[in-house]
Amino acid sequence: MDAHGPVVPPRDRHAREDDAEQIAELQVAAWRTAYAGILPAAELHGLDTVALTGFWRGQIASAAAAGAHVLVHDDGQRITGFSAFGPARDDDLRQRPGVEELYAFYARPECWGTGVGRSLMRSTLSIWADRGTPAGYLWVLERNARGRAFYQKGGWRHDPTAAPSGSDPGALEIRYELTEPGTRGR
Repeated sequence: MDAHGPVVPPRDRHAREDDAEQIAELQVAAWRTAYAGILPAAELHGLDTVALTGFWRGQIASAAAAGAHVLVHDDGQRITGFSAFGPARDDDLRQRPGVEELYAFYARPECWGTGVGRSLMRSTLSIWADRGTPAGYLWVLERNARGRAFYQKGGWRHDPTAAPSGSDPGALEIRYELTEPGTRGR
């Protein structure tokens, strides 16, 4: 209890297959807002919620077997954010035991700045701490100033050893790394 009544626990939980449609809709909305002016408008307009629903249903179903996780932030009425993470996919980082990758991290645009992202990041880092993860990494669009600022505030740092990826010079991705994530997730 606090001065305002019972303390409400975080609403982060592991995703269920029936969350896939909301995750897909959320991802489309986040991409169309965050990447407007960065990615081509035709690409953003062409995002297919049905195909993404199938993709996320498959990711959720196979996550545990792959050593991965899909978490959602559920406000009791809808999914307001999600995080997907698991074993490193980059060749140079797969060689380092226990390194994890944050594959996807999004919140509904109307929820930006409300604590949804901070909550999901704490939950992600808490799982990494429990697993003894020594470092985590992610890829972020170089021109995604809002996303980069969020990650930097949480201690993520640009990894200059990784070459930018992407075929479109306007949509280059750069790699960020977080060392000792277990010290940040509790």
